[in-house]
Amino acid sequence: METKEQKPMNIYQKRQECIVGLQKAKLKMTGKNTYSNYEYYELGDFLPELNKLMQQNHLAAVFKYTNEEATLTIIDTDKIEDQLTFSTPVELTQLKGCNGMQNIGGTQTFARRYLYIMAFEISEPDTLNNGEIDEEAEMRRKKIDLVKVKVIKDLIVKSNSDEAAFLKWAKVKRVEDITNGNFNICLEALDKALKKHEAENKANDIEGVI
Repeated sequence: METKEQKPMNIYQKRQECIVGLQKAKLKMTGKNTYSNYEYYELGDFLPELNKLMQQNHLAAVFKYTNEEATLTIIDTDKIEDQLTFSTPVELTQLKGCNGMQNIGGTQTFARRYLYIMAFEISEPDTLNNGEIDEEAEMRRKKIDLVKVKVIKDLIVKSNSDEAAFLKWAKVKRVEDITNGNFNICLEALDKALKKHEAENKANDIEGVI
C-alpha cells in the first residue's frame, strides 16, 4: 500500500508547532512584581521547553542588540534562507546601584524576554500599571548577581569585618541574599569599615616607628 509522502513544514508551520507546544507545556510564572501585584514569565520559565521544541522542529534563534534596537531572528535550519525577524526599540534602563555594564545586561535581558514572548506568542496577564511597567522596582527586589557578591565578600575581607555580624546587620543569611536595592547601603557600610581599618593600621604603623 502506497503512503503519501509528507511535505516538509515551512518556517511558519514550525513556529506554530512551537507555539502550540508551549501552550501544552503548562508553564509556570516565577517572576513577581510585588509593587504592581502581577506575575510574569522569567526567561528561565519558558526557554528550556522552547529550546527543546525549536530543536525538534529544526529552528534556531539569534538575538542581536544595539543601542537603538534589539532583534530576535528565527531561522529554519533546514532552509537557512527562510527567516522571521522580530524587533523592538530599546532604551537603556538606569537601575540604581548598578554600573554601566549591569544596566546594559539588564536592558538586554528585558529585550530578550519581550522578543521571545512576541515571537512565540507566549501569553502573559496585563502587566501595565498606569501605562508603565515598573522594571526598576522589580530589579531592586532581585538578589545581587555574582559580580556584586564578589565585591561584598572582598570588602568584608579587606575591612577585616566579621561576616556573621555583617549578615545579621544586613538581615540576610548569605551575601547572595542581598538585594540590588540594598547593595549600595551595604557597600557604603563596608567602605566605612574599610577606611576605619586602614586608619587603624596606619596609626599602628606610626606607633611602631615612634
